[in-house]
Amino acid sequence: MRHGLLFVLLAFAASCGGRAAAPDGVAAANAIADVVARVDGVSIRASDVAAEMRRGGGSPRAALDRLVDFELLAAAAAHTVTPATDTDVGEARDQAAVQLLLERELEPHLGKDSIPDDVLRGLYQKALSVFVHPRLVEIGLLLVYTGARMKAEPRTQALETARALEAYVHAKPASPDAWRAIAAEPAWRDRKVQFTRTWQALDEPFPAEVGRAVTELHHPGDTTPLIVSEVGNFLACYIAERPPENVSFEQARDKLRDQVLDRWRKAQFLEFAQAAANPHRIDAYPERLALEPGLGD
Repeated sequence: MRHGLLFVLLAFAASCGGRAAAPDGVAAANAIADVVARVDGVSIRASDVAAEMRRGGGSPRAALDRLVDFELLAAAAAHTVTPATDTDVGEARDQAAVQLLLERELEPHLGKDSIPDDVLRGLYQKALSVFVHPRLVEIGLLLVYTGARMKAEPRTQALETARALEAYVHAKPASPDAWRAIAAEPAWRDRKVQFTRTWQALDEPFPAEVGRAVTELHHPGDTTPLIVSEVGNFLACYIAERPPENVSFEQARDKLRDQVLDRWRKAQFLEFAQAAANPHRIDAYPERLALEPGLGD
């Protein structure tokens, strides 16, 4: 961890040098000039934002947010160092103090085992169909939608189109690329023929009529006869399949931790920085960023 996330979170500190609390006599002038934020009286100028953008990329607002976070953390860590009269020495001490603060207060709580189970369970439930499913068949679909409320005459026309399409495609090799090209042909596109590619279970994402038909597909090139349902008319071709799975939460936990770890660590850092902001005064003027050459969003 010491050589991973913390270095990413702290790298922008190198561009923070040279900022200091604005003297009272020039505060108003700075507010009108290039000061884009103050944290407890410490000014952050447009030039600081430009330097941070060159270092870390992103938008002007993102760069400004990173600089504000650093000042907040530096203030939180200030009691651990002796104040320095030399500006450069003070900035260097701030950077070191912030790193020590994060290593002491945050780093011990950022291991994979620290991710709460309720966070992981939420992800598991959202992705349940990935972990628990019957045999899935990846298919290419040519379809002519109708919808449950379509009236008789346009429904009949849609069925006629689908039957003509079935005769047309069955005289050609079946593959996703070939079927996508057919759907793009003006003669079929103008008749509202569409192509899509999906993993089909017994009754999702397309109706059970489609699910039952594709269970009979097992090899590339296999195709279904025309499938007629209340919501549309379909032709399916086999691409691949996945066997049934029933992976419990306990079995999936480690995989979920690996997938969410980076995002969760960043969220913990932002929460830590937000907590540091609570007792401090922050005055931000992000609209001034657009007034500075090269800093407009």
